[in-house]
Amino acid sequence: MANANTEGFGFRPIKMVGQAYNNAGLSEWSVAASSALICHGALTILTADGVVLTAADGGANNLGVLNGVFYTDATSSKPTWSNFSPASNTATDIVAYINDNPQQMYEVMSADTAFNQNEVGHCADQVTANGATPLFMSKSKISATTAAGIAQLKILGVSEDPEHSDITEEGFALKVMIDEHILGNNVEGI
Repeated sequence: MANANTEGFGFRPIKMVGQAYNNAGLSEWSVAASSALICHGALTILTADGVVLTAADGGANNLGVLNGVFYTDATSSKPTWSNFSPASNTATDIVAYINDNPQQMYEVMSADTAFNQNEVGHCADQVTANGATPLFMSKSKISATTAAGIAQLKILGVSEDPEHSDITEEGFALKVMIDEHILGNNVEGI
């Protein structure tokens, strides 16, 4: 059966690695005023300035996945919730809610056209793609290039999502965790 679509859907938290309780908890992190767009479901990084941005392909200091932001609108002075962090938002109190547990497992669509079981345990970088108006849902995927060396993401298996589980067709999803996580073990500081 073919997969439902081939357009990426970013990173979806699905469970914790191991048997830990999964409460899908979110931590608060700062976003700089007038920063770039951060889409819902996008992999994020913590910068040396202590603020959150969208992670680049192959980047280090990965923090987690954006669930949304809260800020005081600079024009209307109203408290505002958004599922994404708008580009050039001039608010000075932007708080990002990030799913940042290093043991969080995500599902993400693969940029590959077929899956080999020997890729479980391998690592790969993301392929960043921003969403479009009005929802700005991330369209990022995991790269088709996998290896045993360190990369942004570690492959844990194939997603159980029935709409994205045909591993012989483009559009399948994988279970992953962030391998180069800034809050994880054996990772240098910024």
